[in-house]
Order: sequence, then C-alpha cells, then structure tokens
Amino acid sequence: MREKILIGLFCLAVFINFLGPIVCPDFPFHLKTGEYIYQHRAIPSDDPFSFYGEGIKTDREKFTLSQYWITQIIYYKLYSLFGSAGIILLRAIIFSSFVFIIWFFLRKKGFYKALFLASIIAIMLQASKLDRPQSFSFLFMIILILLLERFRENPASKMPLFFIPPLMLIWANMHAGFVFGIAAILIYALTESFKILISKSTFGQPLEKKAVLTLLITIFLAIVFSYINPCINGQLLEALNSHTYANWLYSENREYISPIKEMGVHYGNRISILSFFFIFGYIIIVITLNFFRSKSLDITSLSLIIFSSVAAFTSIRYIPFFVAISIPVSRKYTFFSNIDSIKKLRVNSIMFFLLLIFFTFTIVFGLKNYSKLFGIDTSRYPEGAASFLLANKIDANMFNQHNKGSYFIWRLYPYYKVFNDTRFISLEAVHDTDVIAYTLDDYKQPTYVGLTNAIISLVPDEMGRIEVFSRNNVPITKNYKPLWKKLLEKYNINLIVHEACSHFTKELYPIVLRLIQDDEWSLIYFDGTMLIFIKDVEKYSDIIKQYKLPKTLVYDEIIFEAMPAVSQRPTISTPYSSLAFAFMMKGRENDAKKMIDAALELDQNDLVANFCNAYLVLKQKARGN
Repeated sequence: MREKILIGLFCLAVFINFLGPIVCPDFPFHLKTGEYIYQHRAIPSDDPFSFYGEGIKTDREKFTLSQYWITQIIYYKLYSLFGSAGIILLRAIIFSSFVFIIWFFLRKKGFYKALFLASIIAIMLQASKLDRPQSFSFLFMIILILLLERFRENPASKMPLFFIPPLMLIWANMHAGFVFGIAAILIYALTESFKILISKSTFGQPLEKKAVLTLLITIFLAIVFSYINPCINGQLLEALNSHTYANWLYSENREYISPIKEMGVHYGNRISILSFFFIFGYIIIVITLNFFRSKSLDITSLSLIIFSSVAAFTSIRYIPFFVAISIPVSRKYTFFSNIDSIKKLRVNSIMFFLLLIFFTFTIVFGLKNYSKLFGIDTSRYPEGAASFLLANKIDANMFNQHNKGSYFIWRLYPYYKVFNDTRFISLEAVHDTDVIAYTLDDYKQPTYVGLTNAIISLVPDEMGRIEVFSRNNVPITKNYKPLWKKLLEKYNINLIVHEACSHFTKELYPIVLRLIQDDEWSLIYFDGTMLIFIKDVEKYSDIIKQYKLPKTLVYDEIIFEAMPAVSQRPTISTPYSSLAFAFMMKGRENDAKKMIDAALELDQNDLVANFCNAYLVLKQKARGN
C-alpha cells in the first residue's frame, strides 16, 4: 500500500511540475510556421516571415524552414483546438513520459532508489521544459534505447527492431535531434560487430552472428528511413556547422554552453546542473564498482555513455540525451553486489516518509500559481508593442532584435515582416543586427565602442568631454556616415522596435541612446518592455502627430527593464550600471550613486558606471561655474 501511495504522488508531482505557462522565445515562430504549412499545404521554400532573406535561398534557410514541419503542424492544431492549455499539456505528457520510462528502467534496482533517481532527473529536466520540437527528440531517444536494449536482452524476439525504422522516419521530420539517434545506433552497430570479431567476454556478452546481422540490417534501414525528409542530409550538415564555422553564433547561446560554464553564469540554472552532476557521478561510480567486481565491462554500454557524456559536457542542450542513453544502458549496474544488502540498512521506513514529504511539497509548489499553469507568460513577450503595431498597421520595414522576433512573427505576420529572429536563418542578418543595435561604424568595430560613442554623445557640449575608461583605447569616430546608418538606409528601415537593455545582462543598447538625439526619428511607443521609433518623414506624419512621446521616456524604459534584475541582486555589474545611467539622466543623482557603487564593487572596469562617475563630476563642475 505504501508503494502505491508513493507511486501515485510521484506521478502527480512530476506531471504538475512540467506544467506551467509558455515562456519559450522560439515557440511563437513554430506556431506560425505550423499555421503556414497547414494552410498552404506545403513547406515554405522561401522564408515568408522576414524581409531580410526574401528571395535569397540557402541551405540553412531550407533546413530551418523544413526540419520541424510535423511538430509545427501538431503545435498549430493543438493551439487552434485547445489554446495554450493544449501545448502545455503536451509538454507535460512528453517530459513526464520521459521520467516514467527512466523509472521503469530503474525499478529493478529497488523501489526507493528508483524513485529517488527518477526524481533527481525530473528536477534536472526542469531547465529543459520548453515548448520546442527538441522535447520530442528527448522522448524518441529514450524510446530508441529502450527498443535496442530490449533486443539485446532477448535477441530471439525481433519485435523491438521493427519499430526502429518508422521511429527514425517520424523523428527525422520532427526535429534534427534524430542525428543523435543515428550516432547511437551506429555505436550499437560498431560495438556489437566488434564483440563478434574479438569474442572475449571482457568486452561484454556478444550476440549471436545471426542476431548481429539482423541488428545491422535494422540499423541500415533506420538510417535510410531517416533520410526521407525535406532536408535529406541537411540536419547532419547543420549539426556539424553549429560546432564549426557557425560556432560564433551559438557560443553565447545558453543552450550551447557547457554545464561547467553554466554554473558560473549569474542567471544559470544551478539546481538542474547540480542534478546532472549528481546523475553523472552516480553513473561513473556504479560503472567503476561493477568493473572491479566482474573484471569486465560491456563495450557497447561504455561507448554510449562516453559519447553522451562528451556531448553533455559540451553543451547543456544535450544533457537530456545523456540521461536517455546512460540510465538505460547502466541499469544493471548497482552500488551493492547483492540487492538484499540494501534491506539490511533498514531505511525503507525513513525513505517512505522522506519521499512522501518531498512529493507532497513538490505538488504544492507546482500548484502555487495554479491560475497561470495553462497560459502564456506575457511578461516574456512584447504583447503591448505587437498590439500597438497591429492596431495601426504601419507600412514600413521593421528592425528588431532576434529574441523578440519569434513573437512578432506569430502576432504580426502578414502585416509586418521581421528583420531578425531566433531562427537565425540568415547569418548576414545576425551581423547586420549587431551593427545596427550597437551602432557600429564598421563590421570589425567592437560592440563596446558603439556603446562608448553612444553614451558620450549624450554629454552636453557646455559640460565638456568625457574620456571613458575601458580596457582598450576607444577609437575616435571618423566624420563620415557610420555603417549602422547605412544599413538602415539599405534596408529602407523606417520602424525600429527595440528594447532598451539586453535580455540577460541588462546592458544598454546603444541604438536607443543614439535615437534620443537623432531628429530623424520620433518615439511613438513605450511600455516598460519595448520602445518603438518611427522615421520622421511626411509619410508617417499622422501617426507621429497622434502618438509622439518625449524621448526622455527612454530613461524610464531602462529603469523598468533593469529594476527587476537589480532586485534579484545579480552577480554582474551591468544591471546596476544601466540603472545608474537612467537615474543619472533623470536627475536622481543619489539613486544613481548607489547603483554606481554597486556596479563598481562587482566590476571596477564597468564602462557605463565609470562614465556615470565622470558625468556627475562634470555636472558638479558646471554647477560650480
């Protein structure tokens, strides 16, 4: 009876904690692409959502537009029928199924041990519970390993192998993570063939030759089936590109940093990473213990664990793949040589009450914001700016940052097309976005120079000139039209929809500072999450007359964006220095000084904080004169 109570609470706790509002920045473009594919009955051959790459077809564009098409249709139909609740329930089902399968693999290790390890994995997966096609890859990976391990346990039964080719076919049309699956089945093929050739029990019990041949045929068919997709081999090439020539694009993407680096990031999900380290340590210990006991180690299991471990330590994105592979293939390894040894510890009663309390607590914790469990977290998206643009339907090319582009695709298409978004279809657009956002004079100019020039431009001439401290000398801007302005003209951009601060670091975006003193642009919208500037030309005179706002509201925008980050006491200086800058420009000097001190305590070289100090000194001198 005790066990049934715990299993029921465990299932409920896991499912509830995989619910929660939609927050993924990528989800909106998946939703819109699914709508487009469903309505047009075709995968787009050219990007319909951005004006940058219109008419330019590349392999990267084809890959991005077609690799998720089945998942995107599922998202669209679910959302059409059930709203956000349908998407959230799907997410909870996928991740809960993943955890339950893990528990199924572990259950023979002991009831309490299996529940404990499965709970740690559920905690670890909280950082990955986004509404993205990759969630299907996590589930398909563990199903693939389940099928292959079933066959290895009972080679006489071919039934598990029959499901592998169709699984790979579906997977290849839902997410590029199927490449990980191909790598896993190739490891099975190579290591099981190696066992036949060596015929030594030291490397694990080999399958019979007939069984290996059946396995190899299945693997060949699985690879062939996986090529039946719109990209052919585009997923494989793009996976390689993301770690080679396009590595710069992903180097600062949180999903692609290592778990070790994630632990040092101020906004890192440390609980999930610590859970991963615990599971990794557990795997290493049980493998080592069982090697010394048996003097042998299955080379298939070892190769799979090494492969998935390297991937997981390369990128936190691959941690769920590590769990999907390493837990099933190490399921027979235990801490104790005899499972009855656990019973001698007489900890069952203690474990029951501890898990009972833990599962009850997690259920209550998961339901604390029950009213928001099935909605969309609008604080993560520029809902107000999108509504304003839809209400006015301004005929203009729009410039925007990538992190809000996905939402704009969903809300604004076909009335507006984005410049950039998180699909990163055009690498050229990524470069040009940085040039415009950081107001650079040329492509080689460091972004901090753009910020330096932007804040210096705000110093009144009568106050004098500020020499801003930086790690390197700041080049003097030459007297010619900078590249960022040339790009605005090149793309005929008359509408700039932009944040005042970057999402994670809250570093100031130079573009909004430059536009404060640029008479060619008018501020027409501000809501604490987004600013909208429009080119001050005759074509837009009516909307400017109706909505024009004082540009000093940019400083209020900075305060609204930076204040929540500062309230969380970050360990980086930029939220404090950005807030100090806004306070200073609004005349709140005492508040500014507090933020300056906080920023410089964390980083004495903080550019904006040092500028603020110099600005206040100049201002004091000007008053004295």
